[in-house]
Amino acid sequence: MKNLRLIGSFLFALVMVASAVFPADVQAMVPVSLHDFMFSADPIVCGAAGAVFTGISRKVRGVANIGGITKMVLFADTDLTTDWPLQKDITAGVLSTPPPVAAGVVGAVLTFDTNTGRAKSARKGDLGYQTVDVDGEGKFAGYEAAQIDALDKTLNSGGVAIIYYKNGDRSVYGTKLEPLTFEDASDTGAKGDDKLQLDFKFKGSGYAFHPPLLGPTVVVPLPA
Repeated sequence: MKNLRLIGSFLFALVMVASAVFPADVQAMVPVSLHDFMFSADPIVCGAAGAVFTGISRKVRGVANIGGITKMVLFADTDLTTDWPLQKDITAGVLSTPPPVAAGVVGAVLTFDTNTGRAKSARKGDLGYQTVDVDGEGKFAGYEAAQIDALDKTLNSGGVAIIYYKNGDRSVYGTKLEPLTFEDASDTGAKGDDKLQLDFKFKGSGYAFHPPLLGPTVVVPLPA
């Protein structure tokens, strides 16, 4: 086998030398289907170009890294005039466009009990089929008519949530075309020092990207 490889390499070298000295004669003997391989000036690339990974470092020491969120701002999918956010508007994890809402529409602000709000995202799936799932929750003290009425407005309605972090950052969960779904629950407690509260949750799946951070200069329409 080794001898055959040596002979093959030697013959190939002879052909290449001959093609340089007598190109017309050699090309006439080589099948047309092999001309691109034998005589093309373009380099031969084996395999396809792939993604280039980037290193990931932890947040630098000596600065705060505070967890938790302070509030959410909700927009119904019907509030948005076009799909948002779009992957083309996300650069290096930052979304640069504001929510495209109809005239006069403002977001619904959900302010949670201290240290009860959170949101999560997770990429998963087989190679070539991965997507991102998201979910989040927050709790409200009380069980009052205005709270119940506000929760009822999310029944069978989808939307997008803008999450406000304790460090001032914001990120966007859900899209108009793949809106979040909302769930809620109440708990009366069993005794006087139990918590009478409402629990609000959202979830969504099938996204092409993790929730992007909203650019610091992007204006979100909020109630006056």
